[in-house]
Amino acid sequence: MAELLLEGGQRLHYEERGQGPAVLLVHGLGAPSAFFTATAEELARDHRVVTLDLRGHGRTPPGTEPVVLDRCAADLHAVAGKLDLSGATLVGWSLGATVAYRYLERFGTRHVARLVSVEQSPYLLAEDDWEHAAFGTLTTAGLDAVQQNLAATERFATVALVGSFFAEGTVPDPGLVEELINAAAVCSPFVKCQLWRDIARQDWRERLPALPVPTLFLHGARSRIYPSDVGGWLATAVPGARLEVFENSGHLPFLEEPERFQRTIRSWAAR
Repeated sequence: MAELLLEGGQRLHYEERGQGPAVLLVHGLGAPSAFFTATAEELARDHRVVTLDLRGHGRTPPGTEPVVLDRCAADLHAVAGKLDLSGATLVGWSLGATVAYRYLERFGTRHVARLVSVEQSPYLLAEDDWEHAAFGTLTTAGLDAVQQNLAATERFATVALVGSFFAEGTVPDPGLVEELINAAAVCSPFVKCQLWRDIARQDWRERLPALPVPTLFLHGARSRIYPSDVGGWLATAVPGARLEVFENSGHLPFLEEPERFQRTIRSWAAR
């Protein structure tokens, strides 16, 4: 475990494992870097793997500044610079993918050579000509309901959140589920709501084709968070992008099909 102290006294928790080509893992909303523990440990057998907790998640305190997408991208840049990463594979899951998009748009390719976007849609709200919204049907009217769930401090809310990440109809390992619930439970409800308000209206549909690095999209065929073929849309919209669909996964392909996920990351990092 390590911490980066930023100007103003903000602390960022990060972990570094292994040696070799760099892989930088960025977690999702309300799901800190502990969700990546098994993935990071396995990839660290032959890679230099870095994980971090965004503000208000895991061991990183919320701080005093508003926690929005730009702030997360700047923090990611600070960690990449601190560790002097070069040619890294940036892997963003869910919210982490949107953070990765903004990072690349704002800071470019000094530290990053390729991107893996895991289970994210470029636009979260349903419209007449857009079927790839969060949960398949999220509208502006539904934003407050999601925020209320994120703001809840009762354990049942965290249990429901983590449960929704797994493919419907599957029975995940109870021990794993308990670990994820405990990790998610320490995230700041206030920060989760701040980030949700910021990202819910972000529209990356016309911005993603300008991504400056080779991009791989990974999606679960049985995702309850993004149940449409958003991966197919993304692979068509972004020039040169590749898509891999994990047929037995929901929102957590790195935990639901871990061996295939790790092979996929290793192969992409070797480009």
